[in-house]
Amino acid sequence: MMLKTSKILLALSIALLLPTAVLADSGVVSSGKVELGVTGVGIDDDKARVSEYTDSRSEDGVNANGELDLNLDNGDGMTLDLAADINGGRDAKVEAVLDLHRAVKVNLDYTALRHQLDHDQLNYLDAAVVRGGMNKTTHEPVALTAVTPDLVPAFVLVDGATNTVIYGSDTGDFSSVADGVDDYVVQTGGASLYGEDLTPGDEFAITWREWKAGTELTIPSVPNLTFDVSFRKEHREGTEQSITSSKCASCHITGESREVDETTEDLKAGVTGKFGLLTLRYEFTDRKFDNNASDPSVNYDPVIKPGQPFDNKTFDNRMTYDYDDGSLNADTTPESEKQTHLLKARVDLANDTTLLGSYVNSEVESDKSDEPGIFTINRSTLVTNYDGYGLKATTRFGKLKLSAYGKLEEVESDNVDVEFQTITAPASPAAGATFDATNTGLYSSANESMISRDVLNAGVDVMYRLAKRSTLRLGYEYESEDREDEHFGETETNTFKAKLSMRPVKGISVRAGYTYQDIDNPFANPEAALVEVGDSRLQAKFGVPGYIVGGNSDLYGTQFYDDREADLSNQPDSVHEAKLATTWAPSPHFSATLTYRYKGEENDLNRSTWEQNTHSPGLSMWYAPNQKLAITAAYNYFDQRSETAFCQGFYDG
Repeated sequence: MMLKTSKILLALSIALLLPTAVLADSGVVSSGKVELGVTGVGIDDDKARVSEYTDSRSEDGVNANGELDLNLDNGDGMTLDLAADINGGRDAKVEAVLDLHRAVKVNLDYTALRHQLDHDQLNYLDAAVVRGGMNKTTHEPVALTAVTPDLVPAFVLVDGATNTVIYGSDTGDFSSVADGVDDYVVQTGGASLYGEDLTPGDEFAITWREWKAGTELTIPSVPNLTFDVSFRKEHREGTEQSITSSKCASCHITGESREVDETTEDLKAGVTGKFGLLTLRYEFTDRKFDNNASDPSVNYDPVIKPGQPFDNKTFDNRMTYDYDDGSLNADTTPESEKQTHLLKARVDLANDTTLLGSYVNSEVESDKSDEPGIFTINRSTLVTNYDGYGLKATTRFGKLKLSAYGKLEEVESDNVDVEFQTITAPASPAAGATFDATNTGLYSSANESMISRDVLNAGVDVMYRLAKRSTLRLGYEYESEDREDEHFGETETNTFKAKLSMRPVKGISVRAGYTYQDIDNPFANPEAALVEVGDSRLQAKFGVPGYIVGGNSDLYGTQFYDDREADLSNQPDSVHEAKLATTWAPSPHFSATLTYRYKGEENDLNRSTWEQNTHSPGLSMWYAPNQKLAITAAYNYFDQRSETAFCQGFYDG
């Protein structure tokens, strides 16, 4: 996959385009510029991979773009600043700032951006367990390796006395041959895992728009206080992929289109006070999130016992829903409200010494819903509380500038009790019964919140001036994330940073940086996959192929999942990142900048590994033959490759 973006900009002094005579007569002083250009985009293969976010067009081709920067001053304390960056209706930014005698300041801002989403074709999910059994027509045994349309997965009896394997369509077939001497029955089962993309031609993308308006007010009688109020509205609209799964015995993964229509509204009010060396800031924010789109609905597959390719009513009572429940809502997005209080303090001391402190308190209420008859929850509103404490100190010792900081975050969220209602078995020997011995069919599960945690972050940054034009920066940061749910453990991260800025000769500047992260126990799903191949006696004594996963316990259907061994995570345990930028400016009219960025990430899990390497070089040139004309050309290349060494060679429903 490759993304190529080329830009050519032409900058002209906007003063040439304005009615300067009118402005001069009115006493208005104006300045600014306008940039007009074209952008060409070429994408190979999947644009969601290389053009997820773009400030230009999302398709191959060329389009016009432009930037505007205008500053007006009437000379009597009133100024107006206008700025615009237009790349089309879905990629635009417009901002206006009006200042009236420094007593009233009004800000207006509009931003639009298109986010290209991935489309998972689900064409890599294709696994099945082909088991031996009985021919459904002749009732003759079928070899384990044979695959025919009449294959009925069933059971195997291991006769310990005669060292033979006997096939049967159910356990009753073994009553005449089992002698009880080291005999045991293995359910061979039959299961599959397959994916189906129901909307293969759909393109998934979200158009994000944001409107912001704010006012700052300073009252002449209390000039040390500044009051402000602002409003922000964010709108996300488009479609994204919704993925659901049916089971058992087939894990049928389906993907379809899901409408997105979400709004977030923020109302913020605050006050800033300056009292000599001390500056205080208080801010209150009220946020409301609304989901205006309908939830997608799914008709799940019928429940089928892994050992039989037809609807088995005895097995139904182990599940909570299937095809008979009709269309059910899935992939829901709850609405929420949030209130935040922020308090900050700053003290400016001598010798460039600054102390900063902050406290944040936030509460979120999120609406939750259940599905009566399938599952119920003990609360309709989930409350999450956040407290954050921050402290930072900065000082200078000659050529050395030192910064130290620390932050403590506490997150506490409600736990939720979920009660599941299993299917009641209809016509079968277990008619009217559930999998629960009490026949109530109710299972309660107390779920501890994964959000609840304590996060400690502390670090130190050092900047030292090596020479007149050379600066060295070193930094270290420690982070501990202690989750309340001990199942996921504690994550510790050590980050080391180094950056060098220098001008070795006139006209040339160099900036180089390196960051290394060592992450202990990154967030993962412990023991999430990979069960060792089943009964070793069956394989060792009777030559049963190694791909057979079997079990001879009544609890086989549940203990299979308890035997999983592999941890899964999409988070790295080590990260290397290097950046280099060199600028050559032989004259005030020309400069060229060469950049390069590398990022290597990897995780060595207990049963698998993955790594991701990113290379991103770029070149930009700027040329201004005079004060009224400037030309900029740039080229950027992005290459990211991911590799996962994980094999799931066995599957059992």
